[in-house]
Amino acid sequence: MDQFASSDTMLARRLQQARLAKGYSLEDLAIATGLTIDEIAAAEEPGNKVPQHHVDRIDHALG
Repeated sequence: MDQFASSDTMLARRLQQARLAKGYSLEDLAIATGLTIDEIAAAEEPGNKVPQHHVDRIDHALG
């Protein structure tokens, strides 16, 4: 059973800022994480319920 992280404004902003700081486009991060562009965009949008393992994969890629 998947655990979900609520993509609140702080989490969404942190993920997007970390991606941009690395110079990654959504497509670059999709390739690095194995997630789709839509899944990453959803994590960067406040208010979405995002599987915790998606957040973990994004954090790992941006490490």
